[in-house]
Formats: sequence, C-alpha cells, structure tokens
Amino acid sequence: MKAPRRLNCRNAALRPQQGMTLVEVMIALAISMVLLTGVLQIMLSSKQTYRIQEGTARLQENGRFATQFLSEDLRMAGYSGCSSGIIPNNIVDLDGDGTPDGISDFSTDGLLGFEYSGLPVTLTATETLTSAEVLSDTDVIVIMYGSTDESLNLRGNMLSDNANIQVTSTDMFTTGDILLISDCMNSDIFAATSVSKGAISTTIAHASNVNTTTKLSKAYGADAMVMSLVKTAYYIGTNAAGVPALFRKRMVGANVQTEELVEGVENLQILYGEDLDADGVANRYVHADDVGNFANVVSVRFAMLLQTPEEVNTQADTSDYTLLDEVYDPVDDRRLRRIFSTTVKLRNRSMG
Repeated sequence: MKAPRRLNCRNAALRPQQGMTLVEVMIALAISMVLLTGVLQIMLSSKQTYRIQEGTARLQENGRFATQFLSEDLRMAGYSGCSSGIIPNNIVDLDGDGTPDGISDFSTDGLLGFEYSGLPVTLTATETLTSAEVLSDTDVIVIMYGSTDESLNLRGNMLSDNANIQVTSTDMFTTGDILLISDCMNSDIFAATSVSKGAISTTIAHASNVNTTTKLSKAYGADAMVMSLVKTAYYIGTNAAGVPALFRKRMVGANVQTEELVEGVENLQILYGEDLDADGVANRYVHADDVGNFANVVSVRFAMLLQTPEEVNTQADTSDYTLLDEVYDPVDDRRLRRIFSTTVKLRNRSMG
C-alpha cells in the first residue's frame, strides 16, 4: 500500500497567482464608480456653495459701499458752514454771459433730483449728464455742499467786499477752483481767479473775468471760513466691461471728473420727502417730477438693486423686484440680486 502523498507547502507558495475573475473586476469597477461619483458630487456641491457664499458676500459688500457713498453726500447736502440754511450769493460766471452759472446753484439748498425723462442735466457751463450715459428708467441726483475736508479760516478781516481773501499758507486751493466763503450770517460762491501761496498766507482773488462782479455780499472777518464747493451727480451707467455700475460725476474746480464707484448696481430709484408745513418732517415722499419745491425736501429715500459679478446660481433669476414703488424686471440670468434701501435725513435744511 502506497504512502499518502505529502504536499510541499514551500512549492505551493511559489506558484504564480491566477488573478481575479471578470466578475470580480466588474464588481470592483462598479464600486469604484459609485465612490468616485459621490466624491465628485460632494466636490461640485462644495464648489457651488462656495461660489454662492462668495457672491453673496460681494453683493453685501458692494451694497454697503454704494449706500454709504450716497448717504454720506446726502447728509452734507446744502452745507455752507454755520450759515447752512441761508442761500449763498452766487457770482460764478464761467461762460461769461453775465449771469451766475448753474455750476453752483444753491437756490434749492444744494439738492436736485431728476427722472430719466428729465435728462440731460447741466453740471457746469460746459458739462452735462446725458441719457446716453445713464441706464434707462433709473434716477439721477445732484448734491452740492461746502467741503469740510478742504476748508480754512481767514487770517484776518477783509478790507472791503472786493478785496482779496487771505488764508493760512496752503496748497489746498488752486486757480480755477469754485469756492464758498461763509460766516454765520452770509455766504458767497465764487471762482478763484488766482491763488498765490506765500510763506505765511495764501491770497485768493475773485476778479470779474470769471465772476459776475468782484464784490462779495460783505467784507468777511477772521471768523469766516473758505471751503471748496463740491457738486456731485450720482447715476447708474455701464462700465468698460459692459456691467452696470454706480457712477458719479464730481466737479473739480471748473472741470468734472467721472468716477465708477461700485460695480454691479443696475438700478437706482429715489423718492423725496417734502415738508409741506415747515415743521422739518416730510409729509409725503414723491418722485422728482412731483416735487413742488426742492427747497422743501428734508429727507431722501432711495433703493438700489445690485447683482453679483458672475452667474453663480444654478437656475435663471426670473423674479421681478420692487424698488420703492417701481417694479423692475431684470435680465433672466443666473446672477444673485438684492435690494438695498435707506432713508437719509438732510441735516442742513432750515426748520423755519
């Protein structure tokens, strides 16, 4: 009888493996595809969430900046030092026609509003804001005030109402600037025909070649202040990339600079709070065309619609947006949108 055959374990371990079957390979591939699909889905979902969060953050930041720009200037509307509320005497005559220019028209205490249908708007003797620059059916507002950032007191009393003005030696003012001088009783707006800086003082002249007269409303004393006159028009336009944005045209001397402030602002609507009984409180809020007298406007309510720079949503935005009392239907794209609105009290309006 033959002895049983013994297995050589060492030889068995050296035998080559036979591999996996086709079924095993297919199962492994299927499991891998399921896992990979899940990982990709998580990654895409995380990326989409990030894009929406980033777009929302940009939207809120831009809305805050746009609201701040307009609100700060509105609070200064009509400011002319401690004489705010008194309409300044205007002698600026840059075009030489013998009458004061609209460049410094404080007859409405430094505030004017316009509907799109009211364009063009005259900003200076040579500069206008036209409908070609403004997005259709959006509002325009023009604000004027004396700048507290560019102001100096007189070094001494003026000898006469047509004498040159002396202030501390400075590079703050230049020839051609439109300036405002005021104390607590009077104020005048004039064009500086020359500005001469000395070691101790700077001399500002106001000759009749670009003013209607050399005479101011009075000979001002050392308590008077000289300020740069700020005139700014806020409006919605289209930037170089074809994106709507909040713009402003700001008077710099006799010239106007155009500045893009905040990208993505596609609509601006404004209502004006008109005080009808002289108690300093608005009785009604109306559109610019319905204001009886802008000198009676004591507050301004505005709303802006902003969009994200990129299309971050998964579906097109088909919503309509109500800005104050105006319904706006934007392009059906995948951008996020939000309305920012506020009401601003005009600090420099008289109560009488």
